[in-house]
Amino acid sequence: MSQELLEAQKDGVAVLTLNRPDRLNAMSPPMLDALLEALPRLAEDP
Repeated sequence: MSQELLEAQKDGVAVLTLNRPDRLNAMSPPMLDALLEALPRLAEDP
């Protein structure tokens, strides 16, 4: 299974990309879990 949420950081900017094109990037439970983990972690990173 490919990653449903891609994360990239460059020059202090984080980009989260929804990667579920077969479902038109509809949210899935694993994608929501990944977002809920990534957002607070990225918010703490200066």
